[in-house]
Amino acid sequence: MRSSHPVPELPRLSPGIQLLEAPDRAIGPLQTLVLDALMADGGEAVWIDAHNHGTSVYLAEVAPSPRLLERVHIARGFTPYQHQSLVGDAVEAVTEATSVIVAPAIDAHYREADVRGNEPSEMLLQSLSQLAGYAREWKIPVLMTRVATDGFSAPIEHAARDTIEVEQTDFGPRFVGADFETLIYHSNAQTLQTTLTYWTRILQARQPLHEQAPYQAASPTHS
Repeated sequence: MRSSHPVPELPRLSPGIQLLEAPDRAIGPLQTLVLDALMADGGEAVWIDAHNHGTSVYLAEVAPSPRLLERVHIARGFTPYQHQSLVGDAVEAVTEATSVIVAPAIDAHYREADVRGNEPSEMLLQSLSQLAGYAREWKIPVLMTRVATDGFSAPIEHAARDTIEVEQTDFGPRFVGADFETLIYHSNAQTLQTTLTYWTRILQARQPLHEQAPYQAASPTHS
């Protein structure tokens, strides 16, 4: 029997820097937004990872199809200098097939103790500038998260075209942005656990909607 519950809504990612604000680590909401964007728009994701947000365990748990994971290309650095280098190297990885760039915990490595003086802020600003440049050149979204809301991470918020907040409600998480608010779908249960299994159910419910249209690889305009 087909469920009478409406399919939960998720925000569409717009070109430019998109800042996802979520309690604690954004495991679940982050992967869900990225994979939903790939299902909706086709194309591929270039993922510049930090703090293991892009591990195969998280993505495989959430993805409604293993084939979707083939379109997520992850590079991972373990030091601030490696991370900054990967951001610069992304100029070679981003192509006409790229529909989203993902940079979780963008400020994490630059907070580490082996980066001193003004260098941490300068490194963060340089990475933000490069990522914003990719967004402008290819007209694609760059989805970011940050590990703390403070003066150090303020430039991330300033650089963001949109900020998407995830709020916990009695019926599950709700996305709130400047022009979007999730309409919470009802459940017989009083609460819904925000585990990876929960996000899997959301994408499984949304997958048929995306499959109604024939798949087309994203072709951003390269100016």
